[in-house]
This record gives sequence, C-alpha cells and structure tokens, in this order.
Amino acid sequence: MRSDAPSLTAQLVAVARSALERPSAPTGDAAADERLTALVAGGGSARLSRRPADDLDGLFDYIAVRTAFFDQAVVRAIGEGVGQVVILGAGYDGRALRFRSPGVRFFEVDHPATQQDKRARLAEVGATVDDVTFVAADFTEPGLGDALAAAGHDRRQRSLFVLEGVLRYLPERWYRELLRTLATGAALGSELAVSISTRDPDDDATEAAARRERERLLEASGEPVLTVPESTVALAWVADAGWSVRRVADVADAAPGLRRGRLLVRATR
Repeated sequence: MRSDAPSLTAQLVAVARSALERPSAPTGDAAADERLTALVAGGGSARLSRRPADDLDGLFDYIAVRTAFFDQAVVRAIGEGVGQVVILGAGYDGRALRFRSPGVRFFEVDHPATQQDKRARLAEVGATVDDVTFVAADFTEPGLGDALAAAGHDRRQRSLFVLEGVLRYLPERWYRELLRTLATGAALGSELAVSISTRDPDDDATEAAARRERERLLEASGEPVLTVPESTVALAWVADAGWSVRRVADVADAAPGLRRGRLLVRATR
C-alpha cells in the first residue's frame, strides 16, 4: 500500500462510481456523496484515459457489480437494526453520507495519507460528517482493534464490517490478521461483507499473462498485489478467522463478460 500519498486505486474506484446510479437512505445525503466522487473523478479521469479500452470496460463493470453488493449489504444491515457500520479501507467511499440514518454510527478506517486527503475533499464539498468517526490505521501494523475501541466502537453491539477491495494488497499474515481482528471485535449477529480476489491454478497461458500485466501496472503505481489465494484457501481463511460464510458469489455471475475469480462474500458471527 502507498504510505506517502492517497491511494490511486481508491481514486479510480471513485471515478468509476461517479457514473453509477445508486440507492440512498431517505435521511442520507446522496448529493454530498456525488459531489465528493465528482471532485475525485476530476483528478482521476486522466489516469483512466491511459488504460486500454477493454480494461476500462472491465473495470467499470466490475466496480458496478461490487458497489451494488456493498450498497445492498449496508441497506440490509441498517434495515435489520444494526447500529454500527465499519468501513475498512474506506478510500473515498461515501456510504456514510448516502446511507446516513438515525441511530447508526459509521466508522471509516483507512491509511492516514488517504484519509487526510478525503477529509479535505469532504470539507471542500461542504459535507456534514459530525456523525462519522474517522479512524486512521495501517493494516500492516498491530492495534486496529484497540483503535476502533478507542474511537467508540462497541464490540457488544452488532456491526456490519465492510471490507471492499482491500485484502489482496496485504501480505498473507496481515490479510489473515485483519479478518481475525474484525471477528474478535464483532458481537454475535454481526456481519462481514468482503470482496476477495482469487486465482485459478489452471488458468491458461493467456489469462495468466493478462493477470501478470494487471499486477505489474498496480505495482508500478505503488500498490502491488501481494496475496491472491485459490478460492478454497481464501474461504478457509475467512472461516479460520472466526466467521461463518453464508453466501459466496462471483462477479462474473452478475456480469458474464467479466473474468471469474473475484468473489463477493457474506459471513456472520
């Protein structure tokens, strides 16, 4: 992960989301979220224009499916009375604005460099964030559980943990430790919504070469892909951490033109 500048991939996700039609809560501020993504997109569109057209199509389609999955997870949790939503690796995520609801506390956890930039942009677009708790953390260092507790997260109350587009950028040790930390701090009845990149050991030479090229581009941007296990291994890690896997879908099931191996997972405590 980049330690000296805001996350490039977080900016690209914001660019992709800026073109989507999304739900919002009646008490939410979707307009503030849209202003935020538009502001970020203004600086990220040049980077996108340098990517191959077919890669861009795949990126936008993938982000559309992934965004819908996590939006639905937040809406469902709030509807079921969950009062804490913890967004890990929040980037420029605007769900705390879009789905703002009485009695619900959003915690946004991210690396300090990205979080500082986001907070400046939130101020620039005039977004109200009094009900959002920002927690600066590096997922490759210990102390996340203590940081959440110090910020007011109540492990006795149910939470939704949103872990979108994070795990593959972590070394295996910290990938698994993050899953364990969240499970340890989750009350019974809590839910984890997580995206997981996996690899197929039987990929043909063309797909393997394409994967290496995608990973080379990410490494050149300062955000190398570090951990992409086989799907059975990844799901075993989720279970070993203390989560019960309830549902697994592949993004390609929702958008058949996309490559397989990117999982959207619901798990509970």
